[in-house]
Amino acid sequence: MLKNIHIYELPKGQESIAFHVYEVMGKTIRNREYPHRTEQPHRHDYYEICIFVNGAGSHMIDFKSFQIKSNSIHFLTPGQVHLISREENYHGYLMVFSRDFYSLGLQDEDLLMTLPFFNNNTSEPILNLNKEDFAEALDILEHLRKDYKRDSEIREDVLRSYLHIFLLKCRYFFNRNYFDNEIIKDPTFLLVNKFRNLVEQNFREVHLVKEYAGILHESPAHLNKKVKSITGANASEFIIRRIVLEAKRLLIYTDLSNKEIAYKMNYDDPSYFSRLFRKKVKMSPTEFRAQMKQKYQQ
Repeated sequence: MLKNIHIYELPKGQESIAFHVYEVMGKTIRNREYPHRTEQPHRHDYYEICIFVNGAGSHMIDFKSFQIKSNSIHFLTPGQVHLISREENYHGYLMVFSRDFYSLGLQDEDLLMTLPFFNNNTSEPILNLNKEDFAEALDILEHLRKDYKRDSEIREDVLRSYLHIFLLKCRYFFNRNYFDNEIIKDPTFLLVNKFRNLVEQNFREVHLVKEYAGILHESPAHLNKKVKSITGANASEFIIRRIVLEAKRLLIYTDLSNKEIAYKMNYDDPSYFSRLFRKKVKMSPTEFRAQMKQKYQQ
């Protein structure tokens, strides 16, 4: 039987605040306040930001491995499977928070869904920064850490504000590094972001481009063209990639059968879903599960 990958809930300290920040040094998290074992692939039901001061190790995010570089920031969305393999000279920080914590008190409660490094399975959720930009982000983090340790009636509001500033600054760096300003302001870019968010919210039930196009008041052909111009894949391929990614997660960290996963993804014909999976992954769901089990079994 496949050993399920753990789903960690937000760490609970003495307070009810749904936000924490931890400093990490060396190969393991030695902070006694951090309750999770992270030596095996796992996922969270909360957002996590990994700030790497010293690059030492590797980071697997949804089956893709990235070298940890100094002056970098990695972003994890709830549900993503990941594993950080640290080396002895590793030094970094973890910020973890719930969606409710961030959204409370902000005028735009859906801002998290628009950030390019969260809730997006096509872009690499990674920022590799130069020393000057990283120092700017680290300065915000240091101020945040000071207030995290303070006992104040406005502490939660202050932390939320610092987090908001940190994420906005990261969005600026991300957009500057990955997109030029003309693309960011282009109506096509805005349309594709709306499409991405719709897919993230509805991919289990809605599979057809024409249904998303109808919601966005676009023709399927026009939507396909615009999505491909930004993501490199047409709208149909984008949807299928998200479905297959979720199927991979279910194959790894649940004991659901192939048939049950197909039904969960709203496919009435499990054999069709298996063929679709094989076409995209170059192996059957059963073969993928066996490969992952062998790779990560203790």
